[in-house]
This record gives sequence, C-alpha cells and structure tokens, in this order.
Amino acid sequence: MSVTDTKNILFTRSLSPEHLRYASQLDLLLTAKAFIQIEEIPISTEKIDLLNSEAKASWIFTSQNAVKSLSDHVDSLENLKDKKVFAVGERTAEALWKIGVKAQIPKLHNSQSLLDLLEKDNANSFIHFTGNLHQNILSDFMYEKKFEFTEIQCYRTELIQPEVSIHEFDAVCFCSPSAVISFFTKYKIDESLPCVAIGSTTAVKLLDYTDHIVMSERTNVYSMLEICNDYLNS
Repeated sequence: MSVTDTKNILFTRSLSPEHLRYASQLDLLLTAKAFIQIEEIPISTEKIDLLNSEAKASWIFTSQNAVKSLSDHVDSLENLKDKKVFAVGERTAEALWKIGVKAQIPKLHNSQSLLDLLEKDNANSFIHFTGNLHQNILSDFMYEKKFEFTEIQCYRTELIQPEVSIHEFDAVCFCSPSAVISFFTKYKIDESLPCVAIGSTTAVKLLDYTDHIVMSERTNVYSMLEICNDYLNS
C-alpha cells in the first residue's frame, strides 16, 4: 500500500489523456497497463449478405469492440436505422450511436439483465456480434427458448501480462472479465488490496480470485476513478 496521501491505482487497460487529467484532479496517480490485446476480425461479404437477408433478426452487442468491426460496413447494411439492437454497457451503446444505430440497454451491466430484456422482446431471431472469448450464457438461453441464433465473431482477444510491481498499488481496476483472467494468470494479490470492477459481470469473475471487490456505479472509467477516490479516502 502507498504511504503517501496520493493513491496509486493500477488500471489493467489503456487510458486516454482525458482519463489521466480527471485522475489528476482527484489526486490519483494512475498506471495503465493493458492486460488484453484486441485484434479486429473483418466481417466477410458472406456475413454482410447474411445480415441483410435476416432482416427481422435483432442484433446483440456485448462489447464495443464488436461495433468497431461493423462500422467498416455501414454503407453495405440495409435498413440499419430500423434495426432492433441491444447493447450491454453505455460505451457500447455510444459506439453504436456514432454509426447511426440506436440500441436498447439493460438496466444492469450483466448477462441476466440482458436476458430479461431479450425475453420481453417479441423477436425470436437474434444475431450476436462477439469475440473469441465469451461465456455461453447467451447461447444457452437461445437454445432453451428455441430461438434462431447466429454468432458472428468480429474480434479476437489475446491475453497479455505486462510487468508490474503489485505491492506499489492501493487498488487495481478491471474493465472486463478477460482482463481479470489475464491479470490473475500471472499475479497474486493480498486480500487487503481492493479490486475495482467496471460492472457486475467483471465483478463476478473477480470472485474467482478475491473477495475484496468494489463496483463502480456506472460502466465507465470516470465512475471507477470516483469510486477509487471515495473508497480509498473514506
């Protein structure tokens, strides 16, 4: 733990200059080390044809990384503004909005809240834009309900472990379950070290490794920084 008043926080992802400035205003010292690396997978012409042919299918985005891959094909997609779309997380919904797609967001940033929202929908056909690492909760739900379900893999997540000195930090922040897995593949922490989760899905994954979990009120980095400031200085 830090012995100074300024708290030293490890973020397991890259941060923007705006994030760093906001942290400085809160008197937080940030170290940002990406523990995952995202590789975009181009969506093939065949997949674009599938998306256009399945006009009644609702779309599901559980990561903004999937939106980046789709954004390259906006001009090739038909009736995009009329498409029913579901997005988990504010950042994912904002990324969709930037390419002209309005998405419904579940109240909570977790799988169960998404399933509750989907169950209220009248659709029986869904397309999930996903990565190579994902849980089977959504596909199991679709199978149980006998819905038509297609997964389109549009990004690949690689787990990486940069060198860090864990004992220097007052808290560690996680923005995805994949980052949690990658971090704890290499590092062990003392139970006194708080782990800050961006949402409940990440918090649940953290329970595999620690009980000292703090969850941000909103699913963005700014909220995580505010939680760090409030929690560590209370």
